[in-house]
Amino acid sequence: MKKLSLLLAGALTVGLLGGCGNSFDAAAYAKALLDNSYKNDSTQFVSMKIGTAEEAADLYEQGLDANVEAMVASAGGTISEGQAESFRQVFADIYGGAKYTVGEAEKQDDGSYVVTITYEQMNVFEPAMTAYMNEVNSMVEEWTAAISAGGEMPSDEEMSEQIISKYKDCFVDALANVTYDEPATATLRIELVDNVWTPNEDDVINLETVFFDMEDALNAIQ
Repeated sequence: MKKLSLLLAGALTVGLLGGCGNSFDAAAYAKALLDNSYKNDSTQFVSMKIGTAEEAADLYEQGLDANVEAMVASAGGTISEGQAESFRQVFADIYGGAKYTVGEAEKQDDGSYVVTITYEQMNVFEPAMTAYMNEVNSMVEEWTAAISAGGEMPSDEEMSEQIISKYKDCFVDALANVTYDEPATATLRIELVDNVWTPNEDDVINLETVFFDMEDALNAIQ
């Protein structure tokens, strides 16, 4: 899960050229990044001239690619082109379900801004991973019973396909029954780095962690 957060942080962290005036709207900038990365909404991203619509789309796709790569690796299987596309839709649905509200930005003594984000943690990873582990155990028992009865062990490709298919199905089921925690707050620091307004990477990673129940999912599979 930590790898997944790091990959997303790399896809979300986009700078905006700093100027000499005081017109920079840190809260709007934070919302532009979050909306593009989670909601696939590039409206503010483009209007603030953070990047073009094409660059916004590339950024969003990078986030999906990072998640598919990390999550399939954690499942221990390989993935076909068709499965990869269906997985991308699953993660698009997960990200689209993120609940957050961007609040005010407070300027700090060092010139940076701290933006308050109110969020409701989405409970999807823990139920999906718990169900997935149960499904894997059941599949192993079925394969073992079949071999004991004189049958043949499925090929590596067949096992991998079944594992990944179950993995995706568990996330689809979790999304259909998703719940959210009570509202809480986190912060995102926006700072000048080489005259470029940039979100603090540690804060970006933290937002990914608190928006979704990743820590609970990690505990469930340990």
